This record gives sequence, C-alpha cells and structure tokens, in this order.
Amino acid sequence: ILINPTGRPMKWRAVDWCVELNNLFTKVKNGGKNSNRSVERIILESPLVQVYRNLQGLVQQSFGHTHLTTNHAAPNMRKTFTKLQE
Repeated sequence: ILINPTGRPMKWRAVDWCVELNNLFTKVKNGGKNSNRSVERIILESPLVQVYRNLQGLVQQSFGHTHLTTNHAAPNMRKTFTKLQE
C-alpha cells in the first residue's frame, strides 16, 4: 500500500516507511530524556507527533528558515558525472 504524505506529485511512500518515521519522531525526537523518558510519556505524546512536526514547520516558515528541513533536494549528478569523465 502506498500513501502520499506530502501531497506532491510522485512522492509516494510505503505505509511501513511512514510508520517507522512516526516511530522515530515518537521515540527519538519527542521521547524525552533521562527521567522523562518513560513508556507512559511516549504513549501520552505519541498522538501529538504530527502536531509537533506541523508546529516545527510553521516556526521555520515564520522566521524565514524554510531551508532548514528534513527533506533533501532532488539529486544533481552533474558534478559527479563531470568528475567521472575526467
């Protein structure tokens, strides 16, 4: 099963990829540290993962930091091919 989380053309992802990304944000980025890192806290905050991600994007846009993102640009292989042709 494929889904398109960004809504952009040809940006389809497998459902398991989205689940793993959600797990990453739940456990690593929003899981807390030291005494705050508990199963109860992770379960409490897991429904808020998408809210946190949306807020992060909103703050980045508000302060003009749209270049700070987890998405990579489309690959430009021109330099690589030029180097290989030498």
